[in-house]
Amino acid sequence: MRAKPEIFVLALSIMGGLLLLFFSYPIAVLALVGGKGLLEALSVRTFELALLVTIITSTIAAIASVIFGVPLAYLLSRFNFRGKGLIEALVDLPIAVPHIIVGVMIVLAFSWYVGLGPLLHKLGINVVDTILGAALAVTYVSATYTVRVVETAISSLDPELELTAMSLGASRGRTFLSIVLPKIWRSIVGGALTSWARAASEAGALFIVAYEVYFGKSLVYPAPVAIYEAFVGLGILEAAKFSIAMLVVVLGIFALGRALLEIRRGTRAGG
Repeated sequence: MRAKPEIFVLALSIMGGLLLLFFSYPIAVLALVGGKGLLEALSVRTFELALLVTIITSTIAAIASVIFGVPLAYLLSRFNFRGKGLIEALVDLPIAVPHIIVGVMIVLAFSWYVGLGPLLHKLGINVVDTILGAALAVTYVSATYTVRVVETAISSLDPELELTAMSLGASRGRTFLSIVLPKIWRSIVGGALTSWARAASEAGALFIVAYEVYFGKSLVYPAPVAIYEAFVGLGILEAAKFSIAMLVVVLGIFALGRALLEIRRGTRAGG
């Protein structure tokens, strides 16, 4: 006799299903409305450049999140020290700060008359309306995800493996490279992909720091800003076709990265 599903599980399924429907329904409507103009949007030269700028700045952000985020994640997962709670809060701070304020902070910190601005000016380094400025802004709002994903992965490892290696004479650095890193590289890649996707979707901070960027000999809008410009200047239907075009490109790259990661995982498991 087939067991009846529990009412509680059924209720959870309905509530969870409604949330998933809420996530997917607007995407379906966007695809329906903007899908007809997808190829047209991807053939617009200025939007192609906008997508390229977004891909470049997001990739810089993902690389920076790995270079600086993985060491921080290791420290947070393996050491207890005074002030750790404050550092944990600082890691999560970019999620809480409104991103338009992030843009204001980046401009003040790196390209105004306070902070590092005067020094950067003397060195001829400009932040406003540059790839550098856009990369700084999107890194600020996205690096947290790499730190947290990698921190969770390291915390799940048995520290006895590292302690045993160090008791046999291996340095902590060598232990990290030979024992920890091979076990967490998939999490590092997954975290970097998540940071990349978050960086690609950023608009608020870019409105302040890099509404347009100097790219070659042209001024180019980052893709989210270009979509906003289409909405303001041409209306929601034009914005829809550029939105679905960006969504296809960004989600396509993200899905490809995840697929390659899963294939690699399957290959290792099969071997």
